[in-house]
Amino acid sequence: MTVVWDIAQVQASPLFAALRPVLEQAEWPQQQWPALPEYQALLDCLPQPVRTASGARLRVAPPALEKSQDWRQGYEPRIYLSGELPTRASSWHDCFNLLAWATFPLAKAALNARHYTLLEARATSLAHATPRTARQDALTQFDESGVIVLSADPSLTALLKDFQWKTLFWERRTDVLTHMRCFLFGHGLMEKALRPYQGMTGKGVLLSVSPQTLALPLAAQLTHADHLLADLIADGQQLLQPRDLAPVPVLGFPGFTRENECAAYYDDQRYFRPGRSAAY
Repeated sequence: MTVVWDIAQVQASPLFAALRPVLEQAEWPQQQWPALPEYQALLDCLPQPVRTASGARLRVAPPALEKSQDWRQGYEPRIYLSGELPTRASSWHDCFNLLAWATFPLAKAALNARHYTLLEARATSLAHATPRTARQDALTQFDESGVIVLSADPSLTALLKDFQWKTLFWERRTDVLTHMRCFLFGHGLMEKALRPYQGMTGKGVLLSVSPQTLALPLAAQLTHADHLLADLIADGQQLLQPRDLAPVPVLGFPGFTRENECAAYYDDQRYFRPGRSAAY
């Protein structure tokens, strides 16, 4: 199946608002997929170099042709140690991963560092054949499907945690528009957002911010969120299991789809499910 390149759709969709400041700097073709050097050119034009937690400068690289027996040649260790970001041409998944690194460089570096630390511990342990851990699952779920929810109103945060979707998104709609922001972080979720569907759910990290933060220009909001998120991820006592991530039905946020402009949209409990309070 041919994978169609349509960067204009990404630039126009409210679901990809977090990518706009970076995409404004990308001199990519409108009608065809960028080549890997054009991806690298985007990284090179950013005001600050993107670096991994080891200090390596991030560089776009083709995927390995063969799987290595050396764990240090695996996906996450390769990024951490050398800065090489394995990237396939003509792949939305990998394109969005690159854009996530460019948009949230500190948080992506913190995620990569935690993955590396866990993989290193497993590789150097006598019990290195132990199964994948809940920590790894939580980190991967956020990396693939994560959303960042900024909130300047604790009462709105409480409604989200308690699955009070209609109250949050409809009855408190004006407050959500004023005091909340939802930014897609996971590159897998971004890929799904190319063809949004009712049921599309993110794995949320909820960050408290001041009203003044939400009044900043978009790029400044994203930088602030990146710092907060990086600190949370780097804290070894956070994101210990998938349940630490709050389910977020992203298409419920005002402005993300025209369908949610009527109250009845939020009555579909197949999407806006009642359930456990997020352990967050």
